[in-house]
Amino acid sequence: MQLDWTPQEEAFRQEVREFIAAELTDEVKGSMFINTPERVAFVDKMVERGWLGLGFPEEYGGNPTPFPLAQFILNTELERANAPIVGKNVGTIANTIFHEASEEMKKEFLPKIFNNEGQWSITYTEPGAGTDIGSLQMRCIDKGDHFELTGTKLFITSAHFARWHWIAVRSDPDAAKHKGISILIVDVDSPGITMSPMWCIGTTTAERTNELVFDKVKVPKNRLVGDLNKGFYYLMQALDYERFAIIAAAQHTRRWRTILKYLKTLDYDGDRPLYDDPAVRRKIGRMETRIEVGNMLERLCICIAAEKVPSAEAAMNKAWGSCMQDEVCQLAQGIMGPFGFLVGGAEHAGLDGYIVEEGLMAGHVKVAAAGVDVAKSIVAKRMLGLPNPLGKPELPGRG
Repeated sequence: MQLDWTPQEEAFRQEVREFIAAELTDEVKGSMFINTPERVAFVDKMVERGWLGLGFPEEYGGNPTPFPLAQFILNTELERANAPIVGKNVGTIANTIFHEASEEMKKEFLPKIFNNEGQWSITYTEPGAGTDIGSLQMRCIDKGDHFELTGTKLFITSAHFARWHWIAVRSDPDAAKHKGISILIVDVDSPGITMSPMWCIGTTTAERTNELVFDKVKVPKNRLVGDLNKGFYYLMQALDYERFAIIAAAQHTRRWRTILKYLKTLDYDGDRPLYDDPAVRRKIGRMETRIEVGNMLERLCICIAAEKVPSAEAAMNKAWGSCMQDEVCQLAQGIMGPFGFLVGGAEHAGLDGYIVEEGLMAGHVKVAAAGVDVAKSIVAKRMLGLPNPLGKPELPGRG
C-alpha cells in the first residue's frame, strides 16, 4: 500500500490549499456545516471548480476526470482549515445514491448535490434507538400510492437548515430488526413534520440539534432509496463513509496544534517555560504519537476507498478519532490546571475558553456516526474474529 501522495494528488492538495487561503474568511470559519449564506457562497465557489462532483460520471453532473482520492483530499484540507466540509452531502449521501439508488433518483439528486442546491439532514436517531439503529421504530406504512411515516426522531443536527431528510424507517415490523428497515428521501417542509430545537451543552457556541415529530407524513414511492427493507445494508455503507469522510483526522491535528502553540507561551515557577518541564514534554510527545496514529488510520481508509468501501478500517478510524478530541482537551486541562477549566470571557481563561468548549463537545463526537462502542464491536468481529456478545447474530456489513 502506498501511503505517500502521488505527484497528481500532491498538486491537487496544493491547489485546494491555495483556494482556501484566498477564499476562506472569518465569517466562513468555525463550523463543518453549510448553514449560513457566507458558507453556502464559499461552497458555491468549489462548485464552479467542479470539486463537489469529483470522481462521479458527467451524466449525473459530476467531474469524472480526477483521480479516485480527490474528494477525500478536498475534505481533509477543508477540515484542516476549519472550513465547511462536503463529506456528508458528497461522501455519505451521493456515494450511496450512486451505488444503490434508481436511475431516476440518481438523475434527480446527484446534480443537485454537486451544484450545492440544498443541504441534507441525516435523520436516523430515535428515543431508545441511538447507536443501535436496528432498534428504530418509526413506522413506514405502505399506503398503495405512497408511504406514510409516523414517529419521533431525536438529535437531528442539520434539520433546521436542510432541504431533505435522509431518513431511516421501520418498513416491516415483523421482520428481523436489521431486515425491516428502509431509507427514504423526505422534503423537510412536508406536511405533518413538527420540529423543536435541542441544544448540545456549551458555553458560548452550543450546537443546535432538533427533535422531529412525524404525524402521518406522506412520502412518494419514488423517494425510496434502493430496495424496500434493504435500508440497513445501505445505512451501514453510508456510515462506513461517514466514519472517515466526516470524522477526519485533520480536525484533531488542527485542534492539537492550536493548543500546543498556546502551551508553548506558558511559564511556571515565575520564568521557566512550561514546555521545558520533563513531565509536560512526555505528555506532549505521547499525544503527538497518538495524533499521528490517527492520521495513518485515516490514510489507510482513504487508500482502501479507492478500491472498495472500507468497513472495519473505517470503524477503527472512528473509534480512535472520536476519542482524540476528549483526550486532547483533557491533556491540556491537566497541564494548565484550574485555568484550563475557565470559560470564555473569564480572566486568565486559557485560549479564551476554547479548551472548555471543545471538551464539552467531545461527548457528542463519541456518539456520532453510531458511536465509539459500536465501532469497537465492528473491529472486534470483522477484523479480530471475536465472537458476538451474548450469542447475538452477526450484523450485516459491506466490504
